[in-house]
Amino acid sequence: MYEYSHGGNAIFEKGREHIIDLSANINPLGVPENLFEAITHEMPNINRYPDNFSTLLREKTAAYERVNPDWMMFTGGASEILFRLPRALSARKVMLCSPTFADYERSALSHGAKVISHVLRKEDGFSINYDFMKAVQSEKPDLIYICNPNNPTGIITEKTLIKELLECCKQIGARVVIDECFIDFVEQAEMHTSKPFLAGYNNLVIVKAFKKIFALAGIRLGYAMCSDEDVIRRLYFHGPDWAVSNIAQAAGVAALDNAERYIRETQEYVSKERTTMKMELKHLGYTTFESLANYIFFQSPFTFDLCKELDERGLRIRSCSNYYGLDGTYYRVAVSTKGNNTKFLKTIKEITKC
Repeated sequence: MYEYSHGGNAIFEKGREHIIDLSANINPLGVPENLFEAITHEMPNINRYPDNFSTLLREKTAAYERVNPDWMMFTGGASEILFRLPRALSARKVMLCSPTFADYERSALSHGAKVISHVLRKEDGFSINYDFMKAVQSEKPDLIYICNPNNPTGIITEKTLIKELLECCKQIGARVVIDECFIDFVEQAEMHTSKPFLAGYNNLVIVKAFKKIFALAGIRLGYAMCSDEDVIRRLYFHGPDWAVSNIAQAAGVAALDNAERYIRETQEYVSKERTTMKMELKHLGYTTFESLANYIFFQSPFTFDLCKELDERGLRIRSCSNYYGLDGTYYRVAVSTKGNNTKFLKTIKEITKC
């Protein structure tokens, strides 16, 4: 059987239905209230095909993102875009940084592309720096993935570096994919997004999703942005039509009604809770890294298996042992509700001080 390697699956394990799952990074504020009414209102329309081009959703999202709607394409989740991209761009050599999201590599391998991993170093705080630029110039890949903020580290790549990378890749004929699925959790996200580069660099593709920021993991909804409209056409071609259900489109439209207020509240809450959790983890002897996302990446100095110890006490976090370049001492924990965060800190304190 295929081995599932992501978080958020604890509820489907027999006997673990009530576990507190902090292995998936979903907005702790929960689904915006107006989405339930929007979904209910859309239910009578489930007997018809969806709008293949998600026209209303695309136009509303484009206005929210301040980009041309013709530069956008929606699918059933950001991961679907990642799997369409290598085929749409005929990529033969794909480059990424490690550790990072596993689907970049898997999507490239599923297309038969060669994958080159540039390993990020703990000594550099697992940040992407100019060593990556040098590696790109040397390897000359067709396609590059950057997760910003990165998963599992939560670390932001500076816009100055991204701009230079875009210029470098323009010269060698490479496409750059920036995954911004977690950027809306970052305070002052507009300072970090690569959207301003879309108009000037048609080799840039930005990928985003509704599932994390709007707590819609169960309704698959993601989108790509690119000023090269031929890339958008190819993304449509390299996958099935009707990729976004009527219900998902209705939920997306409703999510944008109060998006600015909801995201601002999310950023404030996540920042405060993340700071508290990081301080406690440091106090207990764990090494934390400079995450700006809705999760904390940390390393344990202890010999016990923290995931196992927490699991036995009804809490699930993410072991990062299956991320390339990491080992079993690294973990990722989501910033969750106040009650869940308090439970996690109390439990890890008990385990650590045993």
